[in-house]
Amino acid sequence: MSKGIVEQKGRVASLLRMSLFRYSSSVALLAILASIVLPLWRLFPDIYGRPVVPLHYNIHYGVDWTGAWWRIFLLPMMGVAFFAVNTAIALFFARRNAMLASVALCATAILALLLFAAMVFVVSLNVVYG
Repeated sequence: MSKGIVEQKGRVASLLRMSLFRYSSSVALLAILASIVLPLWRLFPDIYGRPVVPLHYNIHYGVDWTGAWWRIFLLPMMGVAFFAVNTAIALFFARRNAMLASVALCATAILALLLFAAMVFVVSLNVVYG
């Protein structure tokens, strides 16, 4: 085996041994999955095919962003992108600097939870204005 493959396997193994990786990735993946399932369960039959749905609410102006129904799923797509990038960063720093890997992993879970909270608000906005 080449040295690069062995080193890559060592990084993955050291990342998988971190309990923080298991917890944060579990929380992040559950939040991303919930932010996909929530609009499918609560909104999809009502908003499918509508030309415009509300996407953002501002307390000063009311609904200020509207768009096609599929744009609701941009939040979970952002969550998947954050998860992939932060996991790659944690994988890169797994053996070099465990503290930076831990920060990337914690950021993944926090960002996923914040995106889930945003999805809850988008769903409730569409229920009210739907």
